[in-house]
Amino acid sequence: DGIDTDQGYAGTIQFAYVMLAADSNHGAEMDSLNGNENRPGGGSTGATTSRSSPTLFNAHFVGHLQNAVGSVSSDDDTPAVLRLREGTGGVFGNLIVTNVGSAGLFQNSCDDELFTQDISQVTSRDVLYFSPNNIIFTGSGGGVQVDSTGCATKPTFTALNVDPEPIMLVGNPSTDTPFFDPRPIRGGNAFNDVDDISTVGNSFLDDVSFKGAFSDSDLWLSSLSWLDDNQLLPDNVGGQVRCGNIISDATWSADEASLLTCQVFVKSGAVLTIEAGATILGYKDDGTDTNTAPALVIERGAEIIAVGTADNPITFTSALPQRHLPQRGLWGGLIINGRAPVDGFVTANSLSVEGLSSTFYGGDDEFDDSGILSYVRVWYGGSVIGQDNE
Repeated sequence: DGIDTDQGYAGTIQFAYVMLAADSNHGAEMDSLNGNENRPGGGSTGATTSRSSPTLFNAHFVGHLQNAVGSVSSDDDTPAVLRLREGTGGVFGNLIVTNVGSAGLFQNSCDDELFTQDISQVTSRDVLYFSPNNIIFTGSGGGVQVDSTGCATKPTFTALNVDPEPIMLVGNPSTDTPFFDPRPIRGGNAFNDVDDISTVGNSFLDDVSFKGAFSDSDLWLSSLSWLDDNQLLPDNVGGQVRCGNIISDATWSADEASLLTCQVFVKSGAVLTIEAGATILGYKDDGTDTNTAPALVIERGAEIIAVGTADNPITFTSALPQRHLPQRGLWGGLIINGRAPVDGFVTANSLSVEGLSSTFYGGDDEFDDSGILSYVRVWYGGSVIGQDNE
């Protein structure tokens, strides 16, 4: 289990990130004692001193769509991302649970604890509160949000089934996954209906404006994990996510970094302007499980206007932290395609970009203009932009 509480634990946890592999046990298993052992003296219902009552806020649990519990030491091999049992109490809010292939929350071992989704009813350790604002996203995983069939006398908890919109997260994470960024996209669902920390009455908790473990601008996991050691996380730099087609004029500001998370195509007729001093951070992969590196592609008929200065250049570079640089082949690169003649070829569409079979260059316009590059640095590019097509 990623997080395991038991034997009367009543502490507080905030900002936790747990990611399951195919054979992992649970993301969290919150246990207490069994039956009457939750009550002092045994058998006497009332105020308890031994029931577990953890407070867990702002945690992000990443399941695995093909999860099958593989631990030989587990006493509970029922697959689930969160497992609450043995009559545990607790307070759970601002949670994100994704990649649910089984159950997001599984609870079939209950006692006399009060199940509630009203924070005002949390008056003792005899209460299990699960916020209705928590996100349990089943997506295309085929799982269920909540399975509490073994607690038939209790109300069934509800949660929001909305995409928390992480910047980059695959359905079946493993040590072979090329890149992760679990931060939520700015202004997305992770920033809606956030639980008010002040209503919890726990001074340990920090007030936040988001659900899950991360804001859109603070990837505190960088430099603190195996993922970072193995160059699978971007640097802890916030910015504007750039992904998809640009079909009309657009400007990338120097006020914040541009996070190039997939291949961006500037389409014919559109002009992309990049301000002096801007930084574009290329990710190692686009998160589609196709080994495709992000790149900025200027198509024929489009323009890029990137005018830096000697004191304020424009920089395209890797999203990896500086301690992992320099290296080559860390993102796709900058690709500019014009309509000028190519020696030996006369057909306009006869030449496709290596790695991008549907993107062409060349033509018959000797005066074609794809824009301006001045004081522009392009560092650490050259990764595969099209698998088995380069």
